[in-house]
Amino acid sequence: KDLIMTIALIAFDGSENAIRAIDELLNTLDTSKLHVHLLNVCEPVQVNELLFSQDPVLTMLSINKAHEEAGWTLLAPAKARLESAGVAVDAYVRIGNPAEVIAGFSREYHCDLIVMGTRGMGAIKNLLLGSVASKVIHLTEKPLLLVK
Repeated sequence: KDLIMTIALIAFDGSENAIRAIDELLNTLDTSKLHVHLLNVCEPVQVNELLFSQDPVLTMLSINKAHEEAGWTLLAPAKARLESAGVAVDAYVRIGNPAEVIAGFSREYHCDLIVMGTRGMGAIKNLLLGSVASKVIHLTEKPLLLVK
């Protein structure tokens, strides 16, 4: 029997396009031979969030903790959706530059494919900085499945 597994990284931000990306993956690949790393990347604490803090380190830690908890909350329904389709899935929350974290994670975990929506939350930010998806394209050698 051919037991070759596909290891896919789904970069998940909770947007409609990210949900569609999960559905596209489930409809495209053999779910019995699929292992998914479900990843949410939280932006790091911004300097302006620390400006008026009595204890910047404590403030940074509490903001990071809040971001991380929000990331886990966002991942829960996506993880359940994948599991209900019979997919082996591990979930992760990381803090950092989203495109850099996604590209680095895909290398570290030897992913065969990166799956993501083309526009996530924060359309104005994407307009100003360029989309995370376009940055990932330039930072990775992995195949990408981009869904809009």
